[in-house]
Amino acid sequence: MRLFIPVLFLMSFSQNALAYCYEPSAPYNKPQKPYVPYCVNEWAGTHSCDDWEINNYYAELESYNYEVQSYINQLNNYIEEAVEYAKCEAANLE
Repeated sequence: MRLFIPVLFLMSFSQNALAYCYEPSAPYNKPQKPYVPYCVNEWAGTHSCDDWEINNYYAELESYNYEVQSYINQLNNYIEEAVEYAKCEAANLE
């Protein structure tokens, strides 16, 4: 009988009231754009870089673009998780 009363008490709450809401955390590794080499004249659209230096810069830009896309995907996941968190918290208030 002693166990019956607490179980009955817990069952009287709605399922949402017992839900734990997981608070998401935002991604923190924002990619940093690579520095433009000193041998690039951005205003004139020219460069005096050797092949190795300009190819290295292009490789860094390609890597940066990949990291940006990955970061955007993480942000989109965070948005979805934040919406679910807000819904869970709102449901716990009902």
